[in-house]
Amino acid sequence: MHLFNASSLFTEENIKSVLEIVDDREKLMEKGIEIKKLLLEMYHLKWYNLPEDFKQNSYIIATNHLTDSDAPLIMSLYYEIMHTVLHDYPQLFVFAKENCFNGVSIPKELSPLLELEKVMAVDRSSSFGAVETLKKAKKWFNEGEKPKHFLIFAQGTIYDINKEVPEDIENGAFWLSKILGIPVLPAFLEQLVEGEENRIVFGEPIIVPGTCRDYEPYKKLWIERVIDAENSFEKLTGSKARETVLDEEHKVRKYHGQPRN
Repeated sequence: MHLFNASSLFTEENIKSVLEIVDDREKLMEKGIEIKKLLLEMYHLKWYNLPEDFKQNSYIIATNHLTDSDAPLIMSLYYEIMHTVLHDYPQLFVFAKENCFNGVSIPKELSPLLELEKVMAVDRSSSFGAVETLKKAKKWFNEGEKPKHFLIFAQGTIYDINKEVPEDIENGAFWLSKILGIPVLPAFLEQLVEGEENRIVFGEPIIVPGTCRDYEPYKKLWIERVIDAENSFEKLTGSKARETVLDEEHKVRKYHGQPRN
């Protein structure tokens, strides 16, 4: 399996089976749970340093991004952690690239599944588009049962966290933290390989005060804490994090539509 593609679980046959029930919310939830359990088994995911109060308090999970399977696997982990806590179907509000909604990455017919899972499009070419998605996130958070959690890939694309600089990190996670008064939870997810053990290590939470006007120090702190989480793998798990390997497309950092080496 190519490192940067989604899991082999996402075949045309399996997509077809989802399309057959896409208008039946109950069956769609059952299918979603089945897929999540399979993903956790296929990737043998282990997690470390999850805050003790995660099940009681809201967080903005802000992790690095190395493969297309990152979001589905973290969503699967979220269900595993929260399904015994919440009365409703556990929804992790996920900020996703627009390709998830225009048929490039995911068939348009699967949009009801994305809505069920609270996967929301972010127009990265427009600051207005990004703000509109953040407003939807705020509205969702203020309604219904708590705790509620978010997933944001703060880098905005697949890239090596060790080559990142604060000015290239997206503002979204830190804006949400400021507006909602909940912590950003940094995490390092090693590059996923299907069929092998994979690990995610959570870092020390970051709180952005309501008076904040400059996100740069918090973005720098996020990078530092994600790298600290990466460096802690050997102590926590017995071996270092898997070495990051990027193809030519992902070796170039795309920032506001312009390549950055």
